[in-house]
Amino acid sequence: MSTLLLIWLVAIAMMVAAIAWMAGLILQRMLQARTRERRLAERRAVEMTLLSVMQGRADAALALRQFRGKPRLLAETLLDFLGVVRGRDRDVVIEALEAIGVPGALRARLTRGSWAGRLAAAEALAAFPGPETQAALWRMAEATPEARLTALEALARAGGAVSVDQLLDAAAQGDLRASGRFAEFLREQVALDAPAAVQALARGDLRPELRVLVIEALGASGDYGAIAALAGAAGDADAAVRAAAVHALGRLQHPAGQAPIATALDDANGDVRAAAAEAAGEARLPKLADALYGRLFDDAWRVRFQAAASLGKLGPAGLERLRRAAALADPRAQRAAALTLAELGAA
Repeated sequence: MSTLLLIWLVAIAMMVAAIAWMAGLILQRMLQARTRERRLAERRAVEMTLLSVMQGRADAALALRQFRGKPRLLAETLLDFLGVVRGRDRDVVIEALEAIGVPGALRARLTRGSWAGRLAAAEALAAFPGPETQAALWRMAEATPEARLTALEALARAGGAVSVDQLLDAAAQGDLRASGRFAEFLREQVALDAPAAVQALARGDLRPELRVLVIEALGASGDYGAIAALAGAAGDADAAVRAAAVHALGRLQHPAGQAPIATALDDANGDVRAAAAEAAGEARLPKLADALYGRLFDDAWRVRFQAAASLGKLGPAGLERLRRAAALADPRAQRAAALTLAELGAA
């Protein structure tokens, strides 16, 4: 076989392969589009049937039975549908779904099929509280780390008890990632049981990032019982923990937070000083006006501007110190004060 013929054969083979590959891609997209269209049509059919149930049509409950074998479809539809339905209409829909065994189908879906379907089933089960649902979600949380947070969230919404310590245990062991979603769920549980979070701060196995999340949740809880623990955390060896603690004290806006915030204004770490300067303004602590004035000369620009912003929140005492600083020759204090006064329209 000549070299030229070999080259032609290779080129033809590559062309055929390219055409086959393109054809495969086109076929795959067509199949995906048809699947999406079919699922969309099925979801619309479920939604229309649920609307008929709400309207009291006698045949609607029977029509729902055709979807009982598609728990993922039901779960995904319910997550959207029940999000906008309230009161008696919601109760009617839930009763109709319970009558045809949907909760059982969703519980069974937790252990089989795609992860997307399992997660949707877990979230949808929150609409069907009860011992069986709680037990199924606990089993899922214990057996599948990948779905643990979803299962615990659904469990809490279904009336199950998820303690702060259980969440922190899972995070400390690496079974839950300290993500923004985890932080939000932890905040919800801390709001329900702030004393448990206060006790958790005394644990020795929590990484600094987990301590920060607990502290932030306590600051958002509005529970003054956390002040002593937060004041203690303001002296932590980790700067991120100290910054979170003084910020939380500022959010609680209680006079008892004044002493640790004042101490933090002189912290060696600039982030902690900035957090303390912000907290002094957020908590409206006029007795710290002189300390904030001193921070206008800080080497860290963030501390200077945060101190100036907080002085602007302290009324006449703060404004007087801002005007004094704006008249100085020192460019650090002068610029921070002048910008704040301009923003307040009090220059």
